[in-house]
Amino acid sequence: MTTLTEKLHPRRFPGMSGKMAAIVGCILRQEWTRPTIAELIITSDGFLLARNRGQVHCGFIGAAADLERNWDNLLEVAGLTGEERQEAHHRYRRTVRDYRLQRQRQP
Repeated sequence: MTTLTEKLHPRRFPGMSGKMAAIVGCILRQEWTRPTIAELIITSDGFLLARNRGQVHCGFIGAAADLERNWDNLLEVAGLTGEERQEAHHRYRRTVRDYRLQRQRQP
């Protein structure tokens, strides 16, 4: 049986960048890259920050829109079942702290 982690493993996607492999590894709690991303944050103004394992500070990665587009594209081509897709979305929401949501809730 193939697992979600196996279906999203970077070795299945030769064109996947090292940055995206690190991001997917963080979301799935896998150490596929060095350095390994320990934390992903989307700022209230839509930028993606990452903190590498063992580091204190976050660094700029790019736009949240790019992450979301690339994540959706990956899920689309990975051959996931409906249940696996739901699990992938759940893991994304559990891992990526999105401060845009908090900004939207403020009066």
